[in-house]
Amino acid sequence: MKLAIAGYGNLGKCLEQQIYKNKKDELVAIFSRRTLDNPKYLPIEDIEKYPDIDVLLLALGSYSDIEKYSDKFVNFDTVDTFDTHAKIDGYKAELQRTKPDKISVISTGWDPGLLSIARGLFCFDNAKTVTVWGSGISQGHSNAIRTIDGVIDAVQFTEPKPDYGTLIKNGETDGRKLHKRVCYVAAVESDKKNIEHTIKTMPDYFEEYETEVNFVSSKEVRELKKRTSHSGRTVSLGNGFESETQVKMQSNADFTASIMLRYANAIPRLKLDGYKGALDVFDIPMKYIAVRNLI
Repeated sequence: MKLAIAGYGNLGKCLEQQIYKNKKDELVAIFSRRTLDNPKYLPIEDIEKYPDIDVLLLALGSYSDIEKYSDKFVNFDTVDTFDTHAKIDGYKAELQRTKPDKISVISTGWDPGLLSIARGLFCFDNAKTVTVWGSGISQGHSNAIRTIDGVIDAVQFTEPKPDYGTLIKNGETDGRKLHKRVCYVAAVESDKKNIEHTIKTMPDYFEEYETEVNFVSSKEVRELKKRTSHSGRTVSLGNGFESETQVKMQSNADFTASIMLRYANAIPRLKLDGYKGALDVFDIPMKYIAVRNLI
């Protein structure tokens, strides 16, 4: 297939490396808002001029970027990692309205994505299901902080509370009470008070979470970004059963890129079988992405 990438942060770079490594597909373009020293670079504003793309991989932040440029993607089959859980249904409905005849595979990755499937599978007989993230770097939350005026650079780590296991066994299912969000921000000195307030009150990201904001230098943020690992587990407690699905990754972005490419490679078969419109991980049968001989 002819693949293109929109966005060239950590996720975009991992997608580029994996496409070159697998040698099955051709990377035809990397679209970015920034001017890149890369032979595949093209301005994202011109993306509509390049229709000869089989699948466009959206490596853009969910906080604002994906929706900001969505009108430029209407003529492409796309795969994205839209991860603002509270807004996924609305985002999907909007894509269904604007791209009804194209395939838009949304919210892939490990969560939302793989752990979404685990939550859905084991949430029966009134089971209580809860997801615990971390300890690890959050790409989406880090990107959300970087959109704030006055922020030079930032990175955010999600930490489970030390007693999260006891809280779950006692019936706690509210993720906001099971986690702490630790932010490291390089910022303009005069804006720090406003930046901290904006972070701690950001809906769907930090609001109602215990959030720690540390102001550090740009160099310190760059060093912290080298800590690329992450993890997550979904625990379900039901009538007579308990299940746990856990994933640990050395690189959040690299693992997310591999999942995106798995779904991208499923698109030709999905189209052949008559699928179209906006599809999340529950809409796509496992036969399109799973290794069938491992049943």
